[in-house]
Amino acid sequence: MPSFDEALQRAGEFGRFQRRVFLLLCLTGVTFAFLFVGVVFLGSRPDHYWCRGPSAAALAERCGWSPEEEWNRTAPPRLGPAPSERRGDGRCQRYLLEAANASAAAPGALSCADPLAAFPNHSAPLVPCRGGWRYAQAHSTIVSEFDLVCVNAWMLDLTQAILNLGFLAGAFTLGYAADRVVPESPRWLITRKKGDKALKILRSVAKCNGKYLSPNYSEITVTDEEVSNPSFLDLVRTPQMRKCTLILMFAWFTSAVVYQGLVMRLGITGGNLYIDFFISGVVELPGALLILLTIERFGRRLPFAASNIVAGVACLVTAFLPEGVPWLRTTVATLGRLGITMAFEIVYLVNSELYPTTLRNFGVSLCSGLCDFGGIIAPFLLFRLAAVWLELPLIIFGILASVCGALVMLLPETKGIALPETVDDVEKLGSPHSYKCGRKKKTQVSRSHL
Repeated sequence: MPSFDEALQRAGEFGRFQRRVFLLLCLTGVTFAFLFVGVVFLGSRPDHYWCRGPSAAALAERCGWSPEEEWNRTAPPRLGPAPSERRGDGRCQRYLLEAANASAAAPGALSCADPLAAFPNHSAPLVPCRGGWRYAQAHSTIVSEFDLVCVNAWMLDLTQAILNLGFLAGAFTLGYAADRVVPESPRWLITRKKGDKALKILRSVAKCNGKYLSPNYSEITVTDEEVSNPSFLDLVRTPQMRKCTLILMFAWFTSAVVYQGLVMRLGITGGNLYIDFFISGVVELPGALLILLTIERFGRRLPFAASNIVAGVACLVTAFLPEGVPWLRTTVATLGRLGITMAFEIVYLVNSELYPTTLRNFGVSLCSGLCDFGGIIAPFLLFRLAAVWLELPLIIFGILASVCGALVMLLPETKGIALPETVDDVEKLGSPHSYKCGRKKKTQVSRSHL
């Protein structure tokens, strides 16, 4: 039976057919981007929102206030930068203006100039908001449309978490199905729909496996008994496989948490969302170029580790930079986004090169599942910790990325190494017995083919 590399050689060079399919696969990322980062715009939280009670609504109508005037005269202030230093966020409470009717003041004594003058020392009682939110903003978002603030703020986190939950389900079910023998055409058609994770892996392949798009099914399809029933135990049954699997699972998780966290953080930093997002997106272009220039020159492991460490250090530095130098904060934060973008792309390549052919789809899907789990955690980690201290998520991101950068140095180098066919081949990675790309491997005939 031919090896995977031999099948790629037989399929031919990266010609017109392969380029056409490659372009079509890349176009899927355009529509996916709207779905993936849309929450940054759809879920942006307005700075000015407050709770409007019945007395405040009637007073605003009688006095003819604009939203800004109503906010200044009837909304409690935001008190202190952290929960330990405040009685509560004024945006989640309202003044009980109705209590003025029960005080010494006559009913209707609330004035348009100073409604709080009806209370002793301007101290109107505060009560939690139960509805009637008001928003001072130019356009509506899902936050203002569905009142996803204060006690309901976690529901915004849930919207992004559910999206990644769908990716997680697809990674395990379709990835597992892709490694099973499919002799009938209907089953083959179903299992070829492996989701965006497979597409990203295809876009990230290096020279050694750059001929994967073949018009001939028989030239590229591998059928073997070992492929038919992969499990997690197969991925951890040897020391090398165990080490690689655990590190790659953590790397996928970290890449997803930091990457998605930094993207979603753009919606809560208070700057110009559109300019910040544009800069954040543009930086991915040189990131892709740097990957191409480094992985063939220095290998996979060093750029993988360096990109994670750069992202981690940038997050930690940004968290402690003063607010008075926005250009410096933007520069360092952009460097962090560049680093985690490179790490996120390299992990796709390294992941596919470290697993044997018999377990490659299942292994990639398992680690991809940790990526999706990281995406589920990211919005809760970002928004809930940012409510305590805006920079706290950056510290968590920085620690995760730095630790990941150190761990990936323990992975074997796969530059110029032929794709492993069996678990034994994985055990030999990094040793003198490794097979270089293009060097013919010995054909291994399993007992099942005798």
